[in-house]
Amino acid sequence: AVVSTQSTGAVKLSDHTGHVYSVDSSKSGEFLVSGGEDKVVRIWEASTGRVLSRVTLPDTISSVKWNKTQNIIAAAAGSSVYFIAPDLGDRLVAEAAARTLSREVKECDTCTWYPVSEGEEGLKLKITHSHVVSSLAWHASGKYLAVTMRDSPSCAVLIHNIQTGTSQKPFNKSKGLVQQVAFHPNKPFFFVLSQRYVRVYNLVKQAMVRKLVCGVKWASCMAVHPKGDNVIVGSYDKSLIWFDMDLSTKPYKSLQQHKKAVRDVCFHPRLPLYSSVSDDCSAIVTHGMVYDDLVKNPLIVPVKVLRAHKAGSKYGVLSNVFHPNQPWLFTGGADGDIWLYV
Repeated sequence: AVVSTQSTGAVKLSDHTGHVYSVDSSKSGEFLVSGGEDKVVRIWEASTGRVLSRVTLPDTISSVKWNKTQNIIAAAAGSSVYFIAPDLGDRLVAEAAARTLSREVKECDTCTWYPVSEGEEGLKLKITHSHVVSSLAWHASGKYLAVTMRDSPSCAVLIHNIQTGTSQKPFNKSKGLVQQVAFHPNKPFFFVLSQRYVRVYNLVKQAMVRKLVCGVKWASCMAVHPKGDNVIVGSYDKSLIWFDMDLSTKPYKSLQQHKKAVRDVCFHPRLPLYSSVSDDCSAIVTHGMVYDDLVKNPLIVPVKVLRAHKAGSKYGVLSNVFHPNQPWLFTGGADGDIWLYV
């Protein structure tokens, strides 16, 4: 169902029957994927708000990520990651994605790969782990998927290579309570967000190159700028931290824009914008300009506060993602709705 509201300039996409924990867009922005408490991955047509496909999984979906180079969706449900090759767009692209995901049963030390031959539409592969998967992150090349398991004491992060069907454990020792991980857009750097720090690792040299001090009690989420030198971190104690890694390992700016815990942050892939969403049921879009001139510091100017989600439970807005080309923002909330702000 689609509801348009002129006052907020927003369109509501309704089909979920519980919290929407994660939303992501395809490379073109033509399609949107979402998942949440009702255990169903939904693929939407962004322009019309029509549900094109539903894939039911056996557990609550904590994270969905669309591979930006191949037509593959990764969805984390319970302790498993499911790979979906949706039948959308070019048939050759869809067939190539299905071939990439065709694997035999393979047992590793830390996980097991299983092919899915019969079942839901587009579901091709699943990888089972020892603990519940909390978040996912694709590498820019589309070959690697990083998996975060917050509850695992010894194996909080795994990296899967979908081209070769292999898995590797980047860290032997625990790096604190890992909240989220991210790949650098064009360098072999790997960002690991723990409760109070962002550790930056060089995967080629296998060494830590930076340790960013958040200065908050409990960090919740992280986003890396498309150029890779700036990082924003949201926290459960309402703060939003901006790091300029060329400047210092301490925050360049700390913003207190939200009244409750910050749940998710994201940068726009092309435009100088970033967004943060919170349990106060608001999404704040901010102009964050990063200059090529190293003498100039980043320019941060709040642009708009967007309020469309209804307050009901103790949670508010749980996820957000920008359209890859347009200045549009998609948000998923605890009220079971997805809003598109134009």
